[in-house]
Amino acid sequence: MDRKTAAGALRKIGRLLEVDGANVHRVRAFAGAARAVETIDADLDELIATGAILELKGIGKGTAGVLGELAAGRRPQALVDVEERVPAGVREMLELPGLGPKKVRSLWQQLGVESLGELEYACRENRLLDLKGFGPASQKAVLEALVFRSRARERRLVHEAWAASERVEHTLAGLGGVEEVTVAGELRRCAETVGELAYVVVVGERGRCRAVAEAVGDAEHVAGDEWLCRDPSGLDVRLWFATEPDAGWAVIRATGSDRFVAALEQMAGRGANDAGGTSARDERAVFDGLGLAWIPPELREDETWLERASAGALPPLVELSELRGALHNHTTDSDGVATLDEMAAAAATRGWAFFGVADHSPAAFYANGVDAGRLRDQWARADAWNRAHPELRVVKGLEADILPDGRLDIPDGCDRHLEYVVASVHSSFRLDEAAQTERLVRAVGHPACRVLGHPTGRLLLARPGYAVDLDRVLDACAEHDVAVEINASPYRLDLGPDWARRALDRGLKLIVNPDAHAVEGLDDVRWGIAVARRAGATADDLVNCSDIGKFLR
Repeated sequence: MDRKTAAGALRKIGRLLEVDGANVHRVRAFAGAARAVETIDADLDELIATGAILELKGIGKGTAGVLGELAAGRRPQALVDVEERVPAGVREMLELPGLGPKKVRSLWQQLGVESLGELEYACRENRLLDLKGFGPASQKAVLEALVFRSRARERRLVHEAWAASERVEHTLAGLGGVEEVTVAGELRRCAETVGELAYVVVVGERGRCRAVAEAVGDAEHVAGDEWLCRDPSGLDVRLWFATEPDAGWAVIRATGSDRFVAALEQMAGRGANDAGGTSARDERAVFDGLGLAWIPPELREDETWLERASAGALPPLVELSELRGALHNHTTDSDGVATLDEMAAAAATRGWAFFGVADHSPAAFYANGVDAGRLRDQWARADAWNRAHPELRVVKGLEADILPDGRLDIPDGCDRHLEYVVASVHSSFRLDEAAQTERLVRAVGHPACRVLGHPTGRLLLARPGYAVDLDRVLDACAEHDVAVEINASPYRLDLGPDWARRALDRGLKLIVNPDAHAVEGLDDVRWGIAVARRAGATADDLVNCSDIGKFLR
């Protein structure tokens, strides 16, 4: 059992107990135990099994019992009990930004709010204005958070959508009369979030369309060759049926955005409802017939790239195979679940030439941030790896918190020996735009800073980015020759493609980092490469597709 999971369960119980009005000492006991677990260096399962967990400061019999249940794979009884007392809708309120246990308890006990729907109604009726701890600004923030959450629930993160898509594609491909299935829509364009799944289904005869659609589930005929179904995951599934002669155009129309398709059809001399024009089995043949270079799906968001395609001047988009390593990764020295050697070995098996370890800095106490002594110990292990494994270089870095005043949280005496620093914001998200902007501008001006990590602080479908003048921040990065990260975690994908394009327009270098906390997290680079491609990036635009020594020098 990893520390993060255990600490999260303890913290969840403590927060729910506070909502329930439990004794303050019991609430603090769970919060303290969560912090204690996060900083454990020894094997957590062994500590629990031997009873040595009780020797740790902050762990008592009650919280040790919860850890024992978790280690045994059981749902802790303390969690079961408190969830029975606190309604599910009240528990959901804790997921909204700015609503802690005290405020949620007030909403529940004083206003009688027991669901997110009731909370939205209360906001729109201005019932929070006179509630202690609230006011006009906080009521507005709660309402905005509710609206954001509602919209977010209609979409899926890209990795979740791909998983659902593979199931649907498998179903479609196995149906009688289906000759070919092509993923289309937002998913094929590699959008960061996906509202529906889309496919072009080539059938031998159009009479099979209804049967195929109904096999997916809850089929509804929209018009012509278009059907709308519902996947068990809750996502809509849009099917575009075609026969071989018109499959090329069908794939193009089902893949591109409305703006892109409209512009392309105008170039082809076809109206949106005109079935005439170029006919081809393959979409590449359609582009060839229009005198255009083939436009990769990631660039079919709008008409921007059509002019360059007509001139044969599309950039050679970066490929995942061109990635040589990454610089933002975590190990068990902070909040990762694999050791430095395990992470480096996994990077080597992926064909990488370098692996950058950038564990959290001391200010990230919740993530077991490394102090100077632990950092130097890590460097010794990195040197030992490099002596034994010339095929992959471990690069010694740090993910330094950007403190509220813009200083970097680098342990004393370590900045001159670090090979690089990824500077990131992990706290004080509510600073106003001017203060947040100055904070980041000062940070990227630090001589040790080589990479600006997840620059907007957003969490897709969960939290919008903080208020910041990103143009000014990117200008500062250009001034100080700081690379800008595309954080490849599918929960972040930060920067997004539009801002990544603006960074490239300034001559900035991008770097795709997985922010991996486990071996399997290294594979998240695929999502970051997709964002880079959507921005029109080539291998030359990415730090980690070139000689890392040159970048570090």
